[in-house]
Amino acid sequence: MSDAFWTFSLRFYQLPGVAESCIELQDRHGADVNLVLFALWAAASGHQLDAEAIAAVDRAARQWRETVTQPLRAVRRALKTRPDRFDESEVTALRRQVMAAELESERLQQGAMARDLALDARGASLAAAQRNLSRYEALLGKPFEPGPIERLLQAFVVQSNRPACDGDSASPRALQAPP
Repeated sequence: MSDAFWTFSLRFYQLPGVAESCIELQDRHGADVNLVLFALWAAASGHQLDAEAIAAVDRAARQWRETVTQPLRAVRRALKTRPDRFDESEVTALRRQVMAAELESERLQQGAMARDLALDARGASLAAAQRNLSRYEALLGKPFEPGPIERLLQAFVVQSNRPACDGDSASPRALQAPP
């Protein structure tokens, strides 16, 4: 499996405002963060996705997202508050383990999503990023608020202007949701 999408996501998610914007789209609009990142990753190679391509990627990821990733996320979030009579350090350790499993489920989902998309090196396209996100918004059937989209597009421009570093040491912890 190519890790290009995962590597892009790790780097992009670290940019200012990206994590918060992705979580906002997820929690307020039901967006799949991996699909948002996929739309931007494709655009980073100048690839404009049509409505059917977005729908196909969503269909490919839906069962995994609903049966694996979302339940893990729900457990991780439930562990934020320690129930009475439970040792705080033990609950924290369990939450970290669930978070690691959630992150791995995200990585596996990204691998499945990226498997059939052949990207070329046309170069990043802000117009493609805007269209790809707009098409995903249309698929969800509810409008995104402009704030998170604007922040993601600003970060996309920053990411597009950064030199790629083969030895980039983006940590998987960068994709973790805020505590």
